[in-house]
Amino acid sequence: MSAEYNPHILGFLCNWCCYTAADSAGVGRYQYPPNLRVIRIMCTGRLDPSFPLEGLANGADGIFVGGCHPGECHYQDGNYHALVSASLVHEMLEKIGISKERFLIDWASAAEGPNFVKIITAFTQRVAELGPLGKAEGKSPEEIRSQLAQAAEAARSRKIRIGLINASREMMKKRDFSRTTISSMVQEKCAKALGELV
Repeated sequence: MSAEYNPHILGFLCNWCCYTAADSAGVGRYQYPPNLRVIRIMCTGRLDPSFPLEGLANGADGIFVGGCHPGECHYQDGNYHALVSASLVHEMLEKIGISKERFLIDWASAAEGPNFVKIITAFTQRVAELGPLGKAEGKSPEEIRSQLAQAAEAARSRKIRIGLINASREMMKKRDFSRTTISSMVQEKCAKALGELV
């Protein structure tokens, strides 16, 4: 079934880098799966963590966030803050029993059309192997949509927002941008709010 299944992928692409990379891939006639539906955002740092959760709740099988390479953000450090939001999304997906492989954040500069193609092709194949949302998780579509809607609501809560701000501040203070460290910071700062998520 995975070979025949065409997943629905929703992408949030940075205007300055990843969106331009996708555009240049199209102009260069590079072939990649047509599954991606794009929402252009000015910076990945502006991505609200509730957006990927809502995207999944509303029919996407996978969510891709693409931006400038770390250290090359047009707004200085937006993509570092995006890593904090992405870590929260991964934590929430794991908490409600949804494969974290359905959500990816990665980088492609404006000149990296072929790299964008490689990233999207690999991600689309991975999501296709998982199948429709709920299949790999062993949950009904209704149950999974309900849980994702609750997670999106929780991601907008004051407790989570404060936790994310504190995690971002600590990350910038320590200048440690490894995904493992950021994940630990998010777990620590948002532990109580995440513990309330069913």
